[in-house]
Amino acid sequence: MNLPPDGKAIDRVSVEPYYLQLADRIRKQISDGHLAMGDRLPSEGELATTWNLSRATVREALRLLEEQGWVIRIPRRGAFASMPPQRGWLLQGREGFFEDEVEGRQRQVTTQVLRAEQAPLPQSALEALHLPPGSHGYVLERVRELDGKVALFSINYLPPQIGTLVSRGEVPTGTGSLNGILRRAGYAVASASRTVEAVAAEGEIARLLHVPEGTPLLKIKSTSWDANLVAFDHYEVWVRSDVVHVEIQVGAPTPPSTSARHPEIGRIASP
Repeated sequence: MNLPPDGKAIDRVSVEPYYLQLADRIRKQISDGHLAMGDRLPSEGELATTWNLSRATVREALRLLEEQGWVIRIPRRGAFASMPPQRGWLLQGREGFFEDEVEGRQRQVTTQVLRAEQAPLPQSALEALHLPPGSHGYVLERVRELDGKVALFSINYLPPQIGTLVSRGEVPTGTGSLNGILRRAGYAVASASRTVEAVAAEGEIARLLHVPEGTPLLKIKSTSWDANLVAFDHYEVWVRSDVVHVEIQVGAPTPPSTSARHPEIGRIASP
């Protein structure tokens, strides 16, 4: 596969995993029209040779693109270029609920940062991140708009050393991607556990989401682990389901790079 005119090779010194870099480059080829809808992609072996990557890395990139809707894989025929359908937003995607969908679908997102500071963490975050009682960490509160509509309110809790890293970037200004910064710093999501429950909008949450009190919302809780099973991000999100439609895929295959000892990806459990 030839690089598009504005393409670039895999960055061998970047901390961003190779499979994410390859997925980005294939996604760009499709969105820019260098690969048309229905075009067959080169085989895994050809992609591995062209990009000088292992077949396992190529396979993981194709898995991510298939999950986001940019690729359709047909057994014994290969992978074909597609475009993300207007389906629900995958709750179990490993790259992070909401942000990976935005990246995969080229949606317009506006972020208002309400709070970004080191502060004492609540007990739930301390337990999720395995921090001692009374520990401080980085608290990031944001309201996100999707294509001009208020979509969700989120609170991320991060260990203090990661918070220091995030505070030096563009995330506190509302212009940077938290997941992007974490990936580039080597904190790629190897596995994640998420729960979802129905709640009613109350008080400040209702005001922030521009809905009357009592409006049904979805509340999502998530903890992300790196490849060493170290928790590095815990968040809670209140979602307007009239703006963001959450989808759960049952029985999705486990990515080959995921160890059986990792927490189950996409498990829906009562909080």
